Amino acid sequence: MMKREVGIGILGLGHVGKGTLDIIHKNRAFIEKEITPCKIKLTGLADLDIKRKPEIEQYHSIFTNSAQKVIEHPEVQIIVEVIGGEYPAYNLIKKALEMGRHVVTSNKEVVAKHGYELLTIARKNQVQFLFETSVGSAMPILGVISNILTSCPLDEITGILNGTTNYILDLMFEKNMTQQEALKKAQEMGYAEADPGKDILGLDALYKIFILSSLGFRTRLNLDQIDYSGISNITQEDIQLAKQLGYRIKLLAMANKKQDQLDIRVQPVLIEQEHFLAHINGVNNGIFLHGENYGELFFSGAGAGGVAGGSMIVSDIIRTIRQPQYFEYDYLVKDSKESEVRSFDQEENSYFLRIQQEEKQDNRNRIEVILAKNNISIEDISKVTDKENRFMIGFLTARLQEEIINKALKEIGQQISCAKVENCIKVYHSTR
Repeated sequence: MMKREVGIGILGLGHVGKGTLDIIHKNRAFIEKEITPCKIKLTGLADLDIKRKPEIEQYHSIFTNSAQKVIEHPEVQIIVEVIGGEYPAYNLIKKALEMGRHVVTSNKEVVAKHGYELLTIARKNQVQFLFETSVGSAMPILGVISNILTSCPLDEITGILNGTTNYILDLMFEKNMTQQEALKKAQEMGYAEADPGKDILGLDALYKIFILSSLGFRTRLNLDQIDYSGISNITQEDIQLAKQLGYRIKLLAMANKKQDQLDIRVQPVLIEQEHFLAHINGVNNGIFLHGENYGELFFSGAGAGGVAGGSMIVSDIIRTIRQPQYFEYDYLVKDSKESEVRSFDQEENSYFLRIQQEEKQDNRNRIEVILAKNNISIEDISKVTDKENRFMIGFLTARLQEEIINKALKEIGQQISCAKVENCIKVYHSTR
């Protein structure tokens, strides 16, 4: 049961934590109309960095460098964890739940790696553990999946879930930047961290598609079974060759369900420039859902930013105050059986190949002979010369099985010493 004055503690005053505090401060009257007759009271703000102490004087007395102190405050009922990273965030969330505090978090890594355990602890202690902001920032996609789309099962979830890599790929496409130049710009704009590894390598999108799939398919999953790759191997030459062919390169997170089988993965793909996912620009996110009863649905919105993330944090706070005893994730707590994730590699896909040739050497005919011998049809070809005058060819294949393309690429490497296969990227085709 919520007290009339609800104590709230915030752990972490980075972009999202500050955004959450700003929204509560500016919109307090509006928020309290949503939770009447309750009122909200900030009981603690914690951050190790003293420079993040709020400028507003009324919050100076509740600022501390001790997250433990905020969790243990006798008046706190809701803890907001926006520190980020696996540790110490996981330990703090766990302690708060065990002490009977409701927890709201934006931490996709903790939710993906420890979510089932933390939901079990929350259920046992009759408190909420909510994480809307962990996937779509300002986009309320988890609420839609959990509470709105309940007439039939989902069978596909596909989306651009990482704003940093989307921004980088856009700069490479629009401004002809190299990946390193685009990353530097993203860091200058505050869209990429000093260490952007989790974004570039695809881990951030992996955590998000894991959460979406668990909730969307109503099942437990094994994070280690999901294949993922990032954009570290995408070059300006890939971008330009794909552009000539009428495609953009995007980092997609994809989940498909057929009968009781799941295929979940994160990888860069070619998307036709006219496709709606190709028009998700900058740091925005876009998510496509499909279910038999409601057909195709598409959601897009800000995928990063303090105020954007803070808006959904505050929405989860309001939801907790309105329904403190409603626990919607029973299906993840009561059934401990995991669904197996497997690759649908036997299904046919089109592929984009980038092959580098030595200067003044044109081995296109020899390459095409090897491809033809393996029954691989070429639908289109593009060419570009890089800054070092290396000759690049882009091949777009017809649909074929992955094992066939792998065999052909191996033969090219063995038989044509002056031609090097630099990249092989799938072309996105909707499964519907």
